Formats: sequence, structure tokens, C-alpha cells
Amino acid sequence: MEKEGLYTSGSEDSFKTKEQMQRETLYKGNVSVEYPDRYIAELSFEELNEEMIRRSRLRQKVENKEYSTTIEIETDRPIGLVWWADHHVGGQFVDYERLKFEADEIKANPYLRVALGGDFSDSFVWLPAAFDDVANLTEQNLYLYRLIEYIGWEKVLFCVIGNHPKWARRGGLDGYDEMRKKIPVFDGVGTVDLVINGISYTGAAIHKARGSSYMDPNFGGKRFLRENDGYDFVLTAHTHDGGSQTINRRDSKGEREVALLSGKTFKETDDFMDTEGFKKKTGVGLGSNGIIFHHQKKSMLPVSSFCKILDYI
Repeated sequence: MEKEGLYTSGSEDSFKTKEQMQRETLYKGNVSVEYPDRYIAELSFEELNEEMIRRSRLRQKVENKEYSTTIEIETDRPIGLVWWADHHVGGQFVDYERLKFEADEIKANPYLRVALGGDFSDSFVWLPAAFDDVANLTEQNLYLYRLIEYIGWEKVLFCVIGNHPKWARRGGLDGYDEMRKKIPVFDGVGTVDLVINGISYTGAAIHKARGSSYMDPNFGGKRFLRENDGYDFVLTAHTHDGGSQTINRRDSKGEREVALLSGKTFKETDDFMDTEGFKKKTGVGLGSNGIIFHHQKKSMLPVSSFCKILDYI
């Protein structure tokens, strides 16, 4: 049965029935939707750039990350700088007795000063390594602050942050916020202009230097010197392999001495090192090393152990 309707064009496919046309007319409607309170900001590049500059400067003020500092010391005798690195406090196989011994000597001796080389706390926040720790992150950071209060804040010249505490920082815990108010804390390579009785030294403090070699614990420091010449001493850490050394560097005025230290550790072993084939550390492999700075002439003596520092200071 043919349906009543119309062709809307010359094409046979354009036929619409009467019912179709009535339905289209009925549901055609006239509805609009508006959002009178909405405002889409159109920011220019100049506006965005100024805002990025403002935020960047504010963030830097709040976090107070430092990369260089000047330290001036007046003394009537040589100064021993103890490179306290890789304590890994919180680990069950840390030599806490040795740490207490060194702390007592540093506290008692006015001619000893400390540079913190990173990884003071174990700061494991991932498994299974966390099972090796005997203290949580809060307790580890509390130990750090109580130790520094024990020896005296004036004993600590500067600090460089290690990779372990940066794991904890990813979880929102930064144990160095309060320390930044008292001493320079380097998040990366720290450049230290050290002036002792008017005698100037330029040093670098690095937790994890670029490159390493099992044949030379100071390889990372030497590579840093090749890439950034002009330093009088370079302090590195992270590898737990102690090394104290003096080398000669050529420059436009001839040759000069550079002191190199690769920090030791207070940690004998842990689950990771056991698994990776590291031999448990004992004896002279544990503790700290340092540099003795002469008070009357430009002279540095790298020393391989804390007890040897005491022989001179």
C-alpha cells in the first residue's frame, strides 16, 4: 500500500512520508544551553613565562638548595677535615660502636671539623632491603640530628645529600629541611671555597661521582677533575671503597697538587651487597678518612683513616 508523502528533491531517495514529516516538525525544537559564569582564560606566552619565573624563584627560596659556599676558618694549628660518608644509620650491620668513638673524638678535639658525605641514613623505602633496617625513617633522621647536636653544629662545615635519602624524599620525607637552616646542604656537586687563615682552597663535594673503577677508588674524583679543572681537593663517596691520594695537575702556571678522597662507610654489609657478591667489610674498611690542612701555608695531607688523623691533630 502506497504511503502518502512528498519527494523533497529530484531524487527517488528523497521521499518522506507524511508521518516522517510530522515527526520531524514535532521534535525539531528550539533549545540552547549557556554557561554564563564560565570564563576561559587566554594567557599569552609573556604572562606564562613571567609566572614560571615567579614560581621558580619562590620554589628555590623555599627549598633552599645550595651548590656553592664560602667557609672562613681562623686557627692556631692545622685543621683536620673528617669526610664522614655512608654511615647508613638504621642498618643492622652498621658499626655503631666505631661511629660513637669517632663522634667522641670529634666532639673533644677543637681542631677537627666534619663534612657529611651523604647516605647518613639507610633510608630504604623498598623491599626486601627495608627488612634489613632496624629503625624506621623517622628514627634514622632523629639519630642524625641527635648525633650532630652531640658533637656540636659548629663542627659540621657542610653536607652533601646521598642517593638513599633521595629515595625517601620521593615519598615526601626530607630529613634535611632543618639542617639547611644551619649549614650548607648540597643536593648535587657542591663547590666549597675554604679559606684557612687567609689561605684559599677550592674543593668539590660529591656523593656519587660520574664513573667508577674497581682498580682506583678515586677514579670518579679524577674524572671530575678532567671535566672541571681548577679544584684543590675533591671529596667523593657512594662506593664505600676508601681512598686517599695526592696527584699533580698541570695548568698554565706549571703544576699543582690536588687532594682526592673516596669516602669509606660504617656499614659492613646488607642484603643487597650479600646478593651482589660484595665481601663483608671489616677493620680499616670501615669508618672515615680525611684531609689535614696546614694553618701557615697552602698544604693538604690526605689521610686514609680516622685514627691516623688523630695521630696528626
